[in-house]
Amino acid sequence: MPAIEVEALERTFEGGVRAVQGVDLEVAEGEIYGFLGPNGAGKTTMVRMLTTLLLPTGGWATVAGHDVVREAHEVRRTIGVALQEAALDPLMTGRELIRLQATLHAIPRDEGRRRADALLDRVDLVAAADRRIGTYSGGMQRRLDLASALVHDPQVLFLDEPTTGLDPVSRKTIWEEVEKLNRAGTTVFLTTQYLE
Repeated sequence: MPAIEVEALERTFEGGVRAVQGVDLEVAEGEIYGFLGPNGAGKTTMVRMLTTLLLPTGGWATVAGHDVVREAHEVRRTIGVALQEAALDPLMTGRELIRLQATLHAIPRDEGRRRADALLDRVDLVAAADRRIGTYSGGMQRRLDLASALVHDPQVLFLDEPTTGLDPVSRKTIWEEVEKLNRAGTTVFLTTQYLE
């Protein structure tokens, strides 16, 4: 069974603006799938439909075997999402954010603390873990958002423009982490405007 399957997927907004029109694709389990296109091509709209944040106006899609419309709750339990605009509370610390995500995924407290520490180490944020997120650089925030998306060991990880606005070193770090995740068996669907 494919990790992601899409047929004739469409999204039309008010006024007749077609952001996504008739997309067909299949992503195999364990694959890194790059969805490449310029700004305004509909990449983010596509991710929002596949992650149940936006209803399609045509076609259908499944993620981890679950229909994105009829089984949205099941889709959400199996995915991790790091959107282009990270929704990070600037007053929280990095450690607090990861622990909160663990709680929201019903991970027991001790296990949530262990995962938070491991993930902060994995994205090289241990030294900044107890600082307020508002003091983090853009690259640090992207890495924290990625760690937050991984707290529940998702089957499929969606990354929307994960390296936009980052310096070359931060971009390299993100790509290395994506490769590690994929080697560990996570299916990755990422959007990007960078051909390399």
